[in-house]
Parts: sequence; structure tokens; C-alpha cells
Amino acid sequence: MIKSLRDIPRIGEKTFRRFIEHFGGEKQALESILNGDIAAISEMEGMTEKSAISLVLEARAQNEGVGIRDFLKTDVAYEMYERINALISGFAHTDYAKSKINLYFPYPARKKDMIIKLQKEIGGIIRMAGKLDDNELSGFLSGVRPIKTNVTIPVIRDRAIIATTQEEFEAARNFPVSVQLVSEPGEAIDVARGYSHVFIGTSLAGIDFPEDIDVDFIDIKRTETWQVAPEKELAFFAKNLGSITSAISVFRIIRKHEPDFCAKIKDDEIERLALGTSKISGDSDLKGGLDNEIDRLISVYGRLNDTIAAAEKKANAEFGSLIEKSSVTVKGFDLLTAIDGSANSLFEKEIREKYNTVTASALCTISNELGMSPKEVQYLDNFFSDEVSHPIRVNPRGAEGLKNHLLRSIASRKLVLLRENARELSKLKETASVIVREVLDFDVGYTIGCFARKFSLGMPAIHDKSGIGLAGGTNIFLESPVPIDYSVGASRFNAGIGKLKDACVILLSGVNSGGKTSTLDLLAQIIILAHMGFPVPAKQCELGLVEEFFYFGKSRGTMDAGAFESTIRDFSAIAGKKNKLVLADELESITEPGASAKIISGILEELDDNNGMGVFVSHLAESILKDTTCDIRVDGIEAKGLDEHLNLIVDRNPRYNYLARSTPELIVERLARKNKDSEFYNRLLKKFK
Repeated sequence: MIKSLRDIPRIGEKTFRRFIEHFGGEKQALESILNGDIAAISEMEGMTEKSAISLVLEARAQNEGVGIRDFLKTDVAYEMYERINALISGFAHTDYAKSKINLYFPYPARKKDMIIKLQKEIGGIIRMAGKLDDNELSGFLSGVRPIKTNVTIPVIRDRAIIATTQEEFEAARNFPVSVQLVSEPGEAIDVARGYSHVFIGTSLAGIDFPEDIDVDFIDIKRTETWQVAPEKELAFFAKNLGSITSAISVFRIIRKHEPDFCAKIKDDEIERLALGTSKISGDSDLKGGLDNEIDRLISVYGRLNDTIAAAEKKANAEFGSLIEKSSVTVKGFDLLTAIDGSANSLFEKEIREKYNTVTASALCTISNELGMSPKEVQYLDNFFSDEVSHPIRVNPRGAEGLKNHLLRSIASRKLVLLRENARELSKLKETASVIVREVLDFDVGYTIGCFARKFSLGMPAIHDKSGIGLAGGTNIFLESPVPIDYSVGASRFNAGIGKLKDACVILLSGVNSGGKTSTLDLLAQIIILAHMGFPVPAKQCELGLVEEFFYFGKSRGTMDAGAFESTIRDFSAIAGKKNKLVLADELESITEPGASAKIISGILEELDDNNGMGVFVSHLAESILKDTTCDIRVDGIEAKGLDEHLNLIVDRNPRYNYLARSTPELIVERLARKNKDSEFYNRLLKKFK
């Protein structure tokens, strides 16, 4: 049993350190490996998805005492398993499921309890999948990714904690805001002026701060993150926003059909989480439209420069027009003043009146255009100088003062709302993680369910006899497979076979391209999937579990002495008392026909002596039977003739106890009928009469 990362042979000191750094501790890293979290492991430096899968499989083999090659004893058997897995993973909606499908592998018979447990789990998921609409689910499922837990945010520079003791200072450094240490109250006010919002220890609660400084008095050592930096709490949700919202949608769909799905998560938790995440954007900020006042303030700030520019242009036009039309009438004492040499004051008074009229109108326009509040209007008092100037310009400092007020107001109001949302969501972080994990794991099972639905798979019945029987079996690698009924060994499907009905060692004979190899592939698919605890491609199926599975494919031409010797060594692996299934496809090409028949007969006798099961495809059935001393059943797939298009008419279902010919006569007949004027083909055809 693996209790430490160092118990896994592939993990050396360097890899051990990388695991600790990546997962934050040995316990978390070990759990990730044993739980098969391929996605998280493959994100590690120097770790690919393929190497992550290999590592997890090795760890599981060590933990469970059985590995993938304990059952799949030949390369052809393993390649068949890989093809099946690739086909299944094509139905995955998430990369997580696509990776995790690779962690399912066929168990030997001694792990029968594990196989039956998997059958029950997968059977339940398949039943659930049958109730669900993939068109409704697939879009949401594809948006779910594993939760990213390593989330950081930059320091919030316009917010500060003002500490009065070293202890408070150290506690405050845990938060992503500016931290200042002051020694006296007056210094706190000076420091606070540099920030839009400050948090100060309760020891300074009696100080009067200016109105333009937002202050919260808190117990710095006991305060929580959501109070000071709600953005940090919300960053987790913002970083995983797409995954969480997609997972919630999947959860709701499943719950409609399966109310007990993941019962530990309550409906009200899901709704609270959905509400909280609906308020935030991907950058941990609030979405627009949530608060009318914030939206108004942002609108005012965004339109301020253009509104000021338009007001300045209008004011200058009006001021110019008024000056152009104006005239000065001097009466009474004003005339004496003018004679006295103070005429300038008379002109200044006239111009000032017009200046004040125009600027007052401009301020009114700005206020009305922007829909400003009474408090904001007060900042307009500093927009125009008391001294007449031309052209008329808004005082930049006055405009900057209003902008700063607007930004402080936005920040202050946002902080209140962010706090409320962060306080609620901080309680739901684990809920969010669980929901995403459950949906990702659901997709693993749902992938198998979609695969089963596509190919109309059924869960096989497991019995204690040595045999496999099926009805309506269809090869999942063929585009339009013909359903096959077949039985090898003892099963309820062999009742009508007659002699040698319980035969476990069989020769399958018959026509070229008639489906012999496809039948072997079908048997291989069924035996592999059944030992994985998966449903199989047959309407009905019953089988006895085996300890080992051997599949030997067609050899490519006559072998030289070295290759022949190596092949015979490969076959020696089937010797022994372990119950096994051996499939072999046309072994006769390994050497000349006479020797091949002798070798195959010896292999079949070895299987029969050790109560193994085997199906061997061969065109040498008659010769093999002459060389063997045991009872071997010969089944056949035969061509019945040629159709109107001169294609072979083949019954793909093997006939029991029937030696089928490989139909060279029919092939020659087809050539003769296609080439009626050819004496050559007619001459060959006559040889068969």
C-alpha cells in the first residue's frame, strides 16, 4: 500500500520536490495521484499528459496489486484495448474525462469484486445518461475545467491598513493592500490622505478624519479577507467563473432527472453560488447593471471630459457674442469716474457681468447634462476662476477634484457591494470546488454512457463457468456491422449446438473476407470491455471471467528462422494452469502449411489440457484435426454463392460443427462470369466441376 510519494518507484527526489511545490504538500499530491487527477498532474513542470497517465497507472498497479498488462498479455491485445479506449474518449465533453478514461483497464478474474462494483457504478450512470439530452448538456459540459486553486491578485494600492503596533503591522501584511505603520494619531491622518479607503485599528477610533477620507475602524488581528480585500476572495471565483457557472448549469439539468445526484450539495447552496457568481466579472470586479448609483457615477465620470469641452465651446461662443453686441453708456457719477481716469473699472464691471452669466450657464449645463447630485454640484464651484479670462477654460484642478470625488464614490460603493458578495461567496468556495469535481467525474461516467448509447451496448452477465456466449453482437469498429450470435465454451447460448457444445477450444474456418477476423475482434472487444466492468457490444451476453487474455494477429508472410523462434516463444506464454482466453488469426503463414498445422495442433492441445479457451482462425482445419489428439470443435463462416451483382453471399454468423471452405470456386466463377469470352477462367472453373 502506497503511503508516501517516495513509495512510488518513478518519483525521485527532484520529482518529489516538484510535486510538493505544485500541490502545496505531500498529502495533496498523493491524493491527486491515487484519485487519478490527470489534469492537475499534467500541469506540473516537466509532466505531460501521457507521463501523468503512466504514473497514475503504475501507482494504482502497486496499490491494487494488479496492472494493465497482467490481463492483456500480448501487444495485439493491448492495441485492441487502446483502440477501444480511443473510441470511448471520443465521446468525452471535457479534457478531464478524455484523460481519465485512460485509467480504466481490464482486471483479471481474481479481481471479480472490483469488476462487479464497476458494473454497478457504470450501469447506474448509463441509466442516468439515458434520461439526459446530450444536446442540452454538451455545451455546458464542454465549459467545465478543473478548478484552479493557485490564485493571486496584485496589491491594491489605493487601499491601506494603518497599523499602530508592530503586531498589527505583521497581521496586516497578510492582506493584498498597502500597509503603513504610524506612531501617533496626527500621522495617521496624513497617511490616510494618500488612499481612497483606509482601515485603522480600533485604538484610533476617537480621531476625526476629514470627510473626503473613507475610514473603517477594525480589529486588524481578527479581521477577515473579505472585509479588507474582497477582491482576493472573489478572485478564486473569477478565475474559475466559466467552470463554476457551466458546472451549475449541468448540476441543475441532472437534478431535474436525478434529484439525489450528489446529495451532499443542497439546492439552496447552488442557488446562492449562482447568484454570487452572476454578480462578478472575470477580473474580480462587479458586473455592470447591478447597482444604479455605481452605473450613474461611472457614466458621469466617463462623460465628464466631453461635457466640459462642449460647455467650454458653448461658453466662449456666447461670451464672444455678448461682447460683440455690447455697448457702454456712461451716466452721472460714472462719467465723473471716467473723467477721473478710472474708465477701466467701468469696462471690467460690464465684462464681468457677462462672464459670470456665461460661466453660470455653463455650470448649469454641465450639471444638467451629467445629472449630478447636490454634493457633486458643489465641486463645480471650483470650475471657473473669479477673474475674467478669455478664452474661457475650466480650471483643471477643479475638474480633477470632481473626478477624484467620483472615483472615491465609485470605489466606496463598490467596496460595500464587493464585501457583501465576498462574504457570501467565501462560505461557498468548497461548494464550488465540489460541484466542479462532481460534474467532471460525472462526465467520465457520462462519456461511457454516451458510448454505450451510441453502440447499443448492454451489461454482460458474469457466471462461474468457462465460456462466453452472445446474441446480437456487433463489432464497434465496423461502420455497418452484421449482428453475430456465437458461443464458445459453456453458456446458455449453446443449447442448440449439438455435439461439442461446451467445447472451449475452437477452429474457425471459412471464406476469405467473410468476417472471421471481425468475429475475433468482436470477441476481443467483449472480453476487454467486460473485464473493465463496462457494457459490451451485444444485445445479450454471458461470460466467465478469465485471468489472462492473449490475442495473436495475422503474421505478415513466412518468417525467417529468428522470427519464427521468437513467435513460438510468444506462444509458450499460454502454457500453465491459469484460466485464459486465446484468440489467434491465421497462424499458418508463420511457416510452411504442414509444419504450421502441427504447431497449431500442439498449441490447441496445450490449451485443452489446461482448461483454457481459444478461438483460432485457420484455413488448415482439416490438417490440424489430423494432428491433434483432443476434441476440437470446428465452426465455419461460408459463402453461399454469388448475388446478381456477382458479390459473395456470406452468412456472417458462424455455423457450429461445420467445416467451411474458403470458396476459391466462387471467386473463379465470378471472374469467369465477368469475363465470358475468357477461355482461361472457364478452364479453371471446369476443374471444380
